[in-house]
Amino acid sequence: MLVRELSQSDQDIFEAGAKHWEEEELSWYSFSWRPGDNYSKHIEELDKEKKGIDLPEGRVPHTMLYGFAESTIVGRVSIRHELNQALKERGGNIGYSVASAFRRKGYATELLRAGLKYCHDSLGLNQVLITTNSSNIGSQKVIEKFRVLSKEQKEHQGESLFFYWLDTLTD
Repeated sequence: MLVRELSQSDQDIFEAGAKHWEEEELSWYSFSWRPGDNYSKHIEELDKEKKGIDLPEGRVPHTMLYGFAESTIVGRVSIRHELNQALKERGGNIGYSVASAFRRKGYATELLRAGLKYCHDSLGLNQVLITTNSSNIGSQKVIEKFRVLSKEQKEHQGESLFFYWLDTLTD
């Protein structure tokens, strides 16, 4: 699997990939793009978000990487460059998702590995926060494949979450 940012030439693959999310919340695929939106404008918005330009209140700069298995997008990883108070309480530095048709094939592990590498190599972060619902056993197993510095369970707005601090060195 190749994990990278979208390019202008990925429009057909990206739009086809959205179909794998029809039964789920589309934000697990893209925070802002919706079917029918202008793809070129979406790429420009992703670049602005990465650079921290014109961010909505409460948002931090972030980079979105997508996982390509051959000519199909199977998932994505969102890398928040810094933590604000909201991300310290839920979300953390990295959020990843894999379309249901592609789960249990190792893609989430590869997306998280790529996210950790990006945090280390591109952002200079030595450790990152990742949160997951305490009922999400699959995500916990993925996270725990990496160097866990600490793990804590907390309640947040009626939901039980695990807070993991991970070392960004993956090898």
